[in-house]
Amino acid sequence: MTRKQIIMTTVAVAIVLTAGGFAVKNGMEAKAAQQNLNYSYTRAMGDLRDSIKSVQTTLAKGSYANTATQQTGLAARLVRQTSLAKGALSALPVDDDSLNTVSKFITQVGDFSMTLSEEVSAGKQITDEQYDTMKQLSKYAQTLNQDLTDVKPVFDGQFSDQLKETAEDFTDFPSLIYDGPFSDEVMQKKPQFLEGKEEVSQGNAALNAEKFLGIDVNSLNHTQDTEGNLPTYNFTLESATVSVSKQGGEVVTYENTREISEENVSVEDAKTSAENFLSSRGLSNMTERYYVQHDGRVTFNFAFQQGDACCYPDLIKVSVALDNGEITEYNATGYIMNHKEREIPSPELSVEQAQEKVSPHLTVKSHRLSLIPTKGSTETLCWEFLCDGDNGDQVLVYINAKTGFEEQILILETGDLGTLVF
Repeated sequence: MTRKQIIMTTVAVAIVLTAGGFAVKNGMEAKAAQQNLNYSYTRAMGDLRDSIKSVQTTLAKGSYANTATQQTGLAARLVRQTSLAKGALSALPVDDDSLNTVSKFITQVGDFSMTLSEEVSAGKQITDEQYDTMKQLSKYAQTLNQDLTDVKPVFDGQFSDQLKETAEDFTDFPSLIYDGPFSDEVMQKKPQFLEGKEEVSQGNAALNAEKFLGIDVNSLNHTQDTEGNLPTYNFTLESATVSVSKQGGEVVTYENTREISEENVSVEDAKTSAENFLSSRGLSNMTERYYVQHDGRVTFNFAFQQGDACCYPDLIKVSVALDNGEITEYNATGYIMNHKEREIPSPELSVEQAQEKVSPHLTVKSHRLSLIPTKGSTETLCWEFLCDGDNGDQVLVYINAKTGFEEQILILETGDLGTLVF
């Protein structure tokens, strides 16, 4: 082979290798771009499901609201939730009419909400026909939420086909003529329980964790600390994590994520274990309100009881393993942020007067005094009414014990695995 042929061959090989390199690079970039696109679609699908679930819950609450304040607030929430749903819907890769009826449904719920808000603000009463409409819309939202849950995140031709099946459930929704508990509020202020307490060292925080949880301090490994409204020292040990407040050295959270393969402990025995754990740590007057069973564990929500009033801001969550009754989670964030000495006033409204404010669409089963957190980091004394609603709904209604305003409505979902609050 001549020198000229060698040079030409070398150049040709270089060109081929370069082209191949560009092809591989372009292929990798295209794959990464597609992955990013699929991630965006998956996130939009999740946002759509979450928004529709919120719409369903708010519509159900609206059908039980009985005061202008609560009705206006729920209507405004529906407007916001439908706007989020429409935004998520527009981000999905659908270029045909697969979701036209779903889009129309979301739009009309938003318009219905706006109309309700305007009418209530003008002093008008919600009509029985409008209450019926809310109930129907809530049922359709529930169906849509279930259908969207069944849609697989495969963003190709099958995706549109799945959505067409979803849309078929929305061919006859009503034509409209133109409208966790209390977890969001507890972190909005400085920790009341730690007020006046000195800051502790990392070493003393670890010793407090050892005493509180019954673990070996030498097994704790210090990790990155948490700042913010509730600064903590954070530790790990095997399959568990622990956080201890820098101020006061109080154990804030503990979670052991070990696997649980069998269930030998009853829910009632697990509740006893959780109650004994709290009382042995000096946490008295805690009353269990709700529980949920999951992953071989049962998680109980406890609220502080002061006299006749259940103080919902002072929440502690305790999880118990159902294989051996071991405590696998402790979360006292709500308690540490809110617990303090309180002077709870006597209710100005009798329970009979407060019950008159409950929607006639509900049947009251029981009542109790409750202190609930409200916007602006305040607390309000209410009469809590547990009610039966339509379709087997269990509803909690909170009537301000001073003003008679409807402060909050929660819907309970009770099943074999516990009770969830929405």
